[in-house]
Amino acid sequence: MLQVLKDYLDELKKIDIEAAAIIIYSTLVLLFAIFLRRTHIILPRDVFVERLIVVGLIYVVTPFFLYFVFKHEPKDFGISLGNPKQWLKEVLFFYAIFLIILFITFKFTNLKNVYPLYRKATHGMSYFFFYQLIQLWYMLGWEFFFRGFMLFGLERTFGRLSILIQAIPFAIVHFKKPQIEAYGAIFAGIFLGIIGLRARTFLPCVLLHYLILLTADILGILF
Repeated sequence: MLQVLKDYLDELKKIDIEAAAIIIYSTLVLLFAIFLRRTHIILPRDVFVERLIVVGLIYVVTPFFLYFVFKHEPKDFGISLGNPKQWLKEVLFFYAIFLIILFITFKFTNLKNVYPLYRKATHGMSYFFFYQLIQLWYMLGWEFFFRGFMLFGLERTFGRLSILIQAIPFAIVHFKKPQIEAYGAIFAGIFLGIIGLRARTFLPCVLLHYLILLTADILGILF
């Protein structure tokens, strides 16, 4: 029996410690965010918006625990400007493509009845701009977690395979979204991962993802 335990411990020792820490820690953080209920801290009367603020904060702050444990520099987690002149062109190019896809999707599916997710955003411009500010904050945390912390953190061990690894939990956390969007998240996660690694920063992923959501909100109101 002791030999069996020793064999298992020997197998564990073969696993890269940092990669294992990132995967396990990321899973714990995502589960915590999923199970998190009302916090009654910031906007107790507006559950949806408060959740975006709090969960966005969790995505931004929690990765820095391992950041300090493994003594990394900001760029090691994609915290860099990269080359904005280059990745801005790519973001605008791909946004134009997604714009066509969004128009077709909203025309022929029920997504027009889903967006904006914050229904008060349809009550006036003040509500709409307030929601967009919160959504931008949430996207910053969201993309930093997946296309910063996970993508770049796992790249050191798995190389380009980190694109596929981070795309798995990214797609799974879309389980409450419409099926067409949830399945599309598989490919979106891979696509955003490629953009992040090419740019050596998670910032273009924030911009592109936010522009897509902003457009979805506008189309949801117009349609």
